[in-house]
Amino acid sequence: MFIPRPDTAIVFQIGVPRRAVLIAALVLVVLLSIEFVLTTGYSVVRYFQRKREDRIKEPLREELLTRLYRPSDPEWDHWVNSLSKHERSVLESLLDDYLRELQGDDAEQLAGLGTALGITAQAHRDLKQGSYNDRLHALTWLALLQDAPSIEVLKQHCMETPRERAAAVRVLDECDYPEIETVGVDLLLSDDPDPFSVFGVDTLYRAAETDPSHLFNRAAEDFTTWEPQLQQQVLLACRHLRTLLGDANVFWLAEALDSPAERTRVEAAKTLGGFDWHPTLLKSIDLQTLASDDSPLVRAGAYQMFGEWGDESAIDLLRFAGMTDDNDRARVAAARALVEHRDEYSLNIPAESAAAWSWARAHSIHDAAIRDVSTGVTEASGHS
Repeated sequence: MFIPRPDTAIVFQIGVPRRAVLIAALVLVVLLSIEFVLTTGYSVVRYFQRKREDRIKEPLREELLTRLYRPSDPEWDHWVNSLSKHERSVLESLLDDYLRELQGDDAEQLAGLGTALGITAQAHRDLKQGSYNDRLHALTWLALLQDAPSIEVLKQHCMETPRERAAAVRVLDECDYPEIETVGVDLLLSDDPDPFSVFGVDTLYRAAETDPSHLFNRAAEDFTTWEPQLQQQVLLACRHLRTLLGDANVFWLAEALDSPAERTRVEAAKTLGGFDWHPTLLKSIDLQTLASDDSPLVRAGAYQMFGEWGDESAIDLLRFAGMTDDNDRARVAAARALVEHRDEYSLNIPAESAAAWSWARAHSIHDAAIRDVSTGVTEASGHS
């Protein structure tokens, strides 16, 4: 029987793996070398492109500003026709920068340059025929150029996602559309919408800012059909829209306190804090039930609401419920509300609430100091 020598056995056992490792290492080196060459080459190309752009950007900037501020017609079309394709691309970038900085007559004058460059026409085409990203890009340009598309076009082509809805309404807002408080709200909240981003919530607020009554009436009709996150976002917007409500329906706010979603109840309580001027609405709320909610977050929101109302019944309930609450967060919320009212009950603080009261007092002192500093800075700047 043939018995291999020990060193031969080792070669047989590890020869193939070693060859595979060598091949893999060689491939890896080749790939890394290719990546290095491509990266270096791209960096060199971009360097020379930037140098080229810098050489032509300043002359274009000077010419743009000269034409913008000269008393006669800037003759955008004549100028654009004299430029190369690359110069037009750089000019388009400059136009984007200036439209984000300038307003009024200057922005209106620059919109003519956007037309001369073909940006306006292309944006309107992209809204109807472009991809999703093309439409978002088009909406951004139309907002900058103050050229709102028709409502029909927006409804037909720009309702695919919450982000696109918000971008469409933001165009109307930037262009001072006369019915933004109704049309804008409906575009955002129609057809069972999904929750918004922060941008979308801000757009909803902007749309309803001048007259929030339509938003409140819309919520009265559809609030229970929305998913909890959207409910909370609408409540957040409504929290800052407390004036000019007229005869708008606000009783859905009290109904929102019965939502099965904890965060919705929290947001409803925080929003209701600003409606102390509406006694009929306040009477429809069961304060005892709200103060005994199973969620400490909801109870904390309720204590904040009681403090904002500040009437005798709310403060009495705040003293009792807030000081006997077994949750630290809720106790702090109650203490802060009572400290803000300089409540004398603070002299008889239960031992378990002492830490909450200490924190609330320190926070109140800090806030007062910040207000004093801010007032001093404002007065100093006013005198100067």
